[in-house]
Parts: sequence; structure tokens; C-alpha cells
Amino acid sequence: MQTNMNLFQLSDQESFAAGIDVPISAPSFALQKLENFTILFICQGNARLEVDFQRYDLQPRQVMKLLPNQFFQCLEVSVDFRVSYITFTPAIMHEITVRFDPSFFAFLKQYPLSPPLTADKAENHRHLLQAVYDIYMERTHTFRLPIFKNFLQNFLMEIYDKTKALFLHRNAANTSRQEELLEKFISFVFQHSGTQREVQFYADQLCITTRYLSSVIQHLTGHTPKELIDIRCIQEIKMQLRTTNKTMQEIAFELDFPDQSFFARYFKKHTGLTPVAYRAQKTEV
Repeated sequence: MQTNMNLFQLSDQESFAAGIDVPISAPSFALQKLENFTILFICQGNARLEVDFQRYDLQPRQVMKLLPNQFFQCLEVSVDFRVSYITFTPAIMHEITVRFDPSFFAFLKQYPLSPPLTADKAENHRHLLQAVYDIYMERTHTFRLPIFKNFLQNFLMEIYDKTKALFLHRNAANTSRQEELLEKFISFVFQHSGTQREVQFYADQLCITTRYLSSVIQHLTGHTPKELIDIRCIQEIKMQLRTTNKTMQEIAFELDFPDQSFFARYFKKHTGLTPVAYRAQKTEV
């Protein structure tokens, strides 16, 4: 029986994995930074997860999409909790979504959990997941990987179609360029926000002015670039505080803060707690 959330891991010999109606008997309380893409279909029961330190309550017929570099923790599961899943590498994701609008990935980051599917839609998902699982189990099939990619692309196209209906309501010509800029900005933030917290750095990476970057990001997300940078940086700090025994001085140095005092003020400004208080609170829990 599955006793933790190691379904996110891939062996060195595999670029994808799948499971059907897998029982999760106990949550994995260890906070982790994901390396692969995972799609979870909730078959039965309920669970509470944290993704990038935001809580989500899962129920049957929902689909959760998890991306590399997101912070994940399973907090609670019911005794009857079961999922079907597909886990695959970033290289596969890039190959099969090369023609998707960049806004699709921004949407996945912002809305990882879908509303519950209708019974008919849920049944369609089950059939597709079963087909993926069947080809996963055929280890000697000559065309195993291409068939998997085809199934996965069909699955993501279904999600993508709903994404366009929910998310892409803007003028296509201008928006396409802006959404591409948004995706690149978010990608840079995921890579560098631990140590780079100024908007100018990201504007330089994108070869645009800070004014134009701020205009585009606020228009598409409702947040300023600085707000998104700080949100991700705080997530990086929380990860360090909850998963390491590093001192405040060590964390401040590693994340390129001028000193420990500045680091503590920055964290308290965005969370209402000092780093020491946050670590103590999570240790007690």
C-alpha cells in the first residue's frame, strides 16, 4: 500500500510513470520541492495539500496539476483517499506543449486545482488515464514512449481548451506577445527570486524597461512584478526554515540579504512573523 507521496518521483530509467486508483494511507509531512510534472485525478476520499504554501482541499473528480519547482506538502488524507496519476519529466512537457500559448503555463501555476468534473467528464478522464497506465505497464512495447506522449498531449489539450475559455479573453495579436513575456518573467522568478528581488534584474533579463514590465504583468495578473517576486522569495525562505537546520545568518547569506537584521525585517513585513517565530510555529505543528 502506498504510504507517502513518492508517486512524484521517477527512477533514472523512466521518463514517465502512471498509477490507477492508488491508495494513499498516510500523508508525507515532509515539505518537498518538485522536480517533475504530475497530474493527479482524485478517485475517492479527501485530502488537504499545500502547493507553494497555499492550501487546497481535494475531493473526488477534481484534477490537480503540479509543476517542477513548486513547493508541495501533503497535510491530511482521509482513510479512503485514492488517486490516479501521471508523472513525467519537464523535457516531455516541453516537447508536447511547444505550440501552446505561454499563458497556459501561467494558468496552471495560478489555478493548479480544477473544480469537480461532471460525471461524464470524469469518466472520460478515467478512460484516458487507464490507457496511459496500460502503455506504462507495457515495458517492452517498441513505441511505448511515443504512444504515451500522444495520450498525454490529448489530455493536456483538453485542459488547454478549457484554459482558453476561462483565461484567454484578450486581443490575440497583442496579448500573445504579452503572455509570452509573462511566462518568461514567471520562469525567471522561479529560477532567481531566492537571490534577486529587484524588478530591474528581471527587466534586464527580458531586455525591456521596468515600466513596460510592470504594465504588462499588472495587466495580466493583477499583481505588480515586485509582489510576485516577493511572494516567491518568501516561499523560498519558508522552505529553508521548514526543511533545514540552517541558522538565520546562514539563510540570509545564502539568499543574498545584506545582513540578518534586514532578512528578518523583510520576512516579517510579508508574513507578520519573524523567521524564528515562523520556524518555531511550524516545529510545534
